[in-house]
Amino acid sequence: MKTTPANVQAEAVPSIPLRDADKLHSRELRKAIAEYIEQQREAVKALRRKLN
Repeated sequence: MKTTPANVQAEAVPSIPLRDADKLHSRELRKAIAEYIEQQREAVKALRRKLN
């Protein structure tokens, strides 16, 4: 297949939303992990208070 600017653009354009979706997914995943860690910290604090 001959590479022309139109072919390159056609191949590049569909990959852009995928990269954006990956970034969005990564951002959501990081947020969920941060929330989970915060919940675990609160649980540890509560357990420490209960044990002392």
